Amino acid sequence: MIRRIRELSKNEFVRNVFTLMSATSVAQGIAILIYLVLAKIYTTSEHGIFALYLSIIAVTGIMATGKYESAVMMPGDDKSAFDLVSLGSILTIFFSLLLLILVALFHESFALLLGDPMIEKWLWFVPLSTLMIGLFQSFSYWANRNKRFGNMAVANVGQSLTNSAIKVSTSKVFTGGGGLVVGSILGQFIGLALFVWDFLRKDARKIRDVSLSGMLEMAKEYKFFPRFNMVHSLINNFSGNLPIFVFASRFGVGEAGLYSFGFMMIFRPVNLVTSSFTQVFSQRIISNYNQGRRIYSDVSRLVIKLFQFGVLPFLIVGIAGPFIFNLFFGETWIEAGKYMRILIPWIFMVLVSSPLSFLPDMLKRQRMAMWLDVLKIALRIPALAIGVYYNNIYLAIVLFSLVSTLTVGYNLYWYLYLAKNADINRKVKVDESVELPERID
Repeated sequence: MIRRIRELSKNEFVRNVFTLMSATSVAQGIAILIYLVLAKIYTTSEHGIFALYLSIIAVTGIMATGKYESAVMMPGDDKSAFDLVSLGSILTIFFSLLLLILVALFHESFALLLGDPMIEKWLWFVPLSTLMIGLFQSFSYWANRNKRFGNMAVANVGQSLTNSAIKVSTSKVFTGGGGLVVGSILGQFIGLALFVWDFLRKDARKIRDVSLSGMLEMAKEYKFFPRFNMVHSLINNFSGNLPIFVFASRFGVGEAGLYSFGFMMIFRPVNLVTSSFTQVFSQRIISNYNQGRRIYSDVSRLVIKLFQFGVLPFLIVGIAGPFIFNLFFGETWIEAGKYMRILIPWIFMVLVSSPLSFLPDMLKRQRMAMWLDVLKIALRIPALAIGVYYNNIYLAIVLFSLVSTLTVGYNLYWYLYLAKNADINRKVKVDESVELPERID
């Protein structure tokens, strides 16, 4: 055992994943523990308002950059990569200003469309959150490209800790769920500030090399990212947040809050694992692919390990979900535990497949990825509509989870196919010295 631990500690992939997961897991653990308090001091309706706010900025945050930040990993030279960071940042600034104008003109109409007038006053903060999300993503990809996983961990921890502290301390200061919104905004600011500080210390000189012609060249070369990746991400994100919008308008923000709470309690730890693996694994696979090395063996092995890693915890949570929610959060949140249990098959498939979601970008199959998400939302909409028609939120969640599980499962199959086909269709080096370890448990 000791020998095995030493071997793993020498593996760069394991060290990088552990760097991201160890620090971030502490912050995420604190954030989850904080919800023991948040469940007591905020109502289900206030959680519903916050869920609506998060759903909105999840969509606007994607539109802000045109998804050019996702291409930062692709260029062979740092000059082109930083032109992409600059391009994404400038687009974010202009888009956030446009959002501010739209909110100023139509905030009442937007609130009416979303089904709750309480969200109206918080719409004014959507442009600010969108600005910080877009810049955070751009600098995050730059840090990932340069293997600054320690800095990424610090930024994530700073964001999460600030977020949690403000949510707890301002519940009486900002009513109507405002403490949750303000905590999210200040957390975003701290995370972004840490990234910018690290960048200014190490790479400030690169700003002098940025040129309009360079950004335009990158915009043209990676035009498929706004054309397909952005549309793909918008569809995927809106599709995933669709229950929040539907439940808030049809069943009330209280039910939306219960659904969001249950979803968050299972998705947050899963996202911790998948984001850490994706950030490290994508950098490694892209590098291997560019150097002509095989990728399928690493990809398939990661899928197997994630499957083994997740089976037991998901079974336990699936069986005991409502009991756990009643024990830790109180009777008010038992329904959230029941909703979470229904979502488990879908979230398990997300755990296994999400770390491979960069493969269509790397292999220039964005168009197909987009159409797969079109199919996903095309199935999710009638699934929710059936539940709304019968005025049965359980039926809506069951059907939504079922179609999500099937479509994400097909995505996983397609990712494996892409990796295997990539090895078959090009000459690859025999050098396998950078393979994943036989075991990562």
